[in-house]
Amino acid sequence: MYYLTDNPWPIIIVLGGLAIAAVVSGHPAMRKPALVFAVAAGLVCVAADMIESPREQIEVAANKILNGFKTEDLLAIGALISKQSPELIDTASQGLSLVSIDDDFHIRSVELISETSAGPVVRIRANGNVKEHTHSITQRTAEYWETTWVQESEKWVLSKATRLHPLNGQPRGTFDSN
Repeated sequence: MYYLTDNPWPIIIVLGGLAIAAVVSGHPAMRKPALVFAVAAGLVCVAADMIESPREQIEVAANKILNGFKTEDLLAIGALISKQSPELIDTASQGLSLVSIDDDFHIRSVELISETSAGPVVRIRANGNVKEHTHSITQRTAEYWETTWVQESEKWVLSKATRLHPLNGQPRGTFDSN
């Protein structure tokens, strides 16, 4: 089901292609299958629009956390962090005291890696300009995080976050400068 909602285009293209092939064949008996394939492609498109997968819901929550960093709103960030992980709020607070995130900073990709008993593990890539408070230097930075999410009160919240090196994917310290 996630494949249908996260990327319905391969299914839509196949069904559309079958509909076109049935019409192009010119055989009168193929009109009905052509119509069925075309309607099925339309239904897949509508269903994909209506259904929001957990990965898509997590992407929305991750963007809300990022907006909290951009506006330096620790309460908004904390609202999307699990009550079981108060250390993440402390980490966010430390991060806010060190840097400001520019408006051009954005999430480039959200990839569901696995579903564990602890919750979905998602890798998030982001980049943009960050201003260090101590030096007043703005620099472009790339971020890569492996995150674990849980559902609390029917919404996805962050329960674990590990900063990864953007090139090799190895874990690195949360406040490393590179």
